[in-house]
Amino acid sequence: MRLQRLWFLILLLLTRPAYADSVSLGSAVSFGLLGGTISNTGTSVVTGNVGAMNTITINGGTATGFICTPTSGAPCTAGNDTAVTNAYTAVFGPTGAFTTAEGLTSTGSFTTATSQTFLGGSVYASSGTISTATGTNLTFDAQGNPSAIFIIQIDGALTVNGALTFDLKNGAQADNIFWIVGNDATISVGSSGPITFDGNILAGDTFTMSAATGGSGTLAGTINGCVFAENANTLAGTTDVGGCADTSAGTTGGTGPTGGNPIPEPGTMTLLGSGLIALAGLVRRRLHR
Repeated sequence: MRLQRLWFLILLLLTRPAYADSVSLGSAVSFGLLGGTISNTGTSVVTGNVGAMNTITINGGTATGFICTPTSGAPCTAGNDTAVTNAYTAVFGPTGAFTTAEGLTSTGSFTTATSQTFLGGSVYASSGTISTATGTNLTFDAQGNPSAIFIIQIDGALTVNGALTFDLKNGAQADNIFWIVGNDATISVGSSGPITFDGNILAGDTFTMSAATGGSGTLAGTINGCVFAENANTLAGTTDVGGCADTSAGTTGGTGPTGGNPIPEPGTMTLLGSGLIALAGLVRRRLHR
C-alpha cells in the first residue's frame, strides 16, 4: 500500500501544472505604447517603442525607442513598420496575448469598487464592468516568488475613478501584473492628483488617460507597465508610461513572463526529485527483503 501511495504522489506531481499562467507578449515586449491609433495632447514620456497601425498624433511627447506607424504619419525607418505590424499581431492577433489571456481559466474573482488582495500565479475574473471608487487599495502578494504572474480579466470596461493605491508584497512586481480589459480602459484623474497605476494594460477597444487639473502640461499619472489598445490610445494629459520589462534573465532580457516562455513555479521539480528518490529507496528495500 505504501508503494501505491507513493506512486500516486508521483503521478500528482507529474500532472501538476509546471508553470503558472502567463501572458507572452512576444515581439511586443519592446513597445511601451501600441494600438490602432495613438493620440497625445501632453508631453508624455514612453519607455520603449511607440507604434500604431493607423495614425499617431503627438504634441511634444517622447519615447526612448522609435515612433512609427506603417501607413501614414510618423515615419518608419527600415524594418520598424514590420516591427509594429508583428507586435500588434502578437498582442491582438487570433492567437495573440490578448486572446490567450482572455481564455485562461479563472481561479478567483475580481469584485467592483472594493479593496482586494490578489495572490501570485492566479487568474482573477470579473463578472462585468469594473469601476473603482476613490480610496480603493489593491494588494498583490507574490508569496515570496518575484516571478509570480497576476492576471486580472475584466469582462467589459475598466474605469479608475480618482485615487487608487497598489500594495506590492513579498516580491510582487508591477511588470508581472496583466490587466486584460474586454472593452475600454479609462483612468480618470480628475482633481485627485497624479495617479500611479501598476501593471500592463491590454484593452480590447480603447485606452484613455484623462487630463489632470491644470491642463495638458500637468502630470496625469504614471503607468508602471505597457499600454496596448486594439483601437485607440488617448493620453489626454502628460503620462509617463514605464513600458514592458522582461525580468526573467536580469537586466539583459530573456524569455520571461512578458517576453516569451512562462516562469516555472518554484518547488515543483524539487518535490518531484524528492519523490523519485524516495520511491527508488523503497523499491530497493523491497527487492532486498
